[in-house]
Amino acid sequence: MIKTNLARLLFAAFLASFAFTAPANAETGETLRKLHDMRLNTLGILSDYFMYSGLEGDSKYSRQMEVAIKSFETQLSELTRGNEIDAASTANVINAWQEYKKLLDTNRADFKVRGYADTRLVDELSKDALALSKTIEKAYENQKSSKKYTVSEWTENCREMAIIIQTITAEYAARSTSNLGQVFMGNISEGGMDKQAERFNVLLAKVQKAPAGDANISKLLDQVLVKWEFISRSIKNYNENAVPFIVNTYGERIATNLETIGDFYNQSLQAKR
Repeated sequence: MIKTNLARLLFAAFLASFAFTAPANAETGETLRKLHDMRLNTLGILSDYFMYSGLEGDSKYSRQMEVAIKSFETQLSELTRGNEIDAASTANVINAWQEYKKLLDTNRADFKVRGYADTRLVDELSKDALALSKTIEKAYENQKSSKKYTVSEWTENCREMAIIIQTITAEYAARSTSNLGQVFMGNISEGGMDKQAERFNVLLAKVQKAPAGDANISKLLDQVLVKWEFISRSIKNYNENAVPFIVNTYGERIATNLETIGDFYNQSLQAKR
């Protein structure tokens, strides 16, 4: 789950300075941000579920799932009430969410009652999470296209990196906290964690070449680099000395920093229009 930290709250004030020059299509940018957040929450919930079930029902991850579920449903309700995306996309997202949430509730209930999860149902939960993420991604692309809204390339890079880190975190949690991971976790990350890590490195190199921004942005990017270098070794060797808590925690912080960095570059681009 993505947690709002102090750095993000403080930086929000800086981003607000661009508000007076915001274009008429600022609402489209906010809609895209909501859709992206919903994808992150989808994958964050999956990661937290694996941490919860793999660490014997750790209440911390149960609470994090509840927070992410509430956040997702709040944003979905806002999109629906405001007719912010087309009707077909809205219906598809709602249906995919209902399927995912139903299976999540079933798996959590099974774990509480029996103390372990049904391998088949957990496998389906992973597939439903990916299906929901893809459905939201399609709605995101449709919204950009229909509104002719241009997102900063640096923002898109950061958002893709955030999705990658959440996906990797979920797979790492599954593989490192349960023997079941080896049975059903082959398809969470396209091409596996190694391929996703390679893609993350490519995108990180691009973002490091982005135009110089606020000093806080440089600091956040440095933090991403340091934390990624630390956990990437564990991701590569997940069968040796697994550290799911560290990967989960650092993954969340990386994603949060990337969100703030991405917001900065998109706000900067829109302010120039």
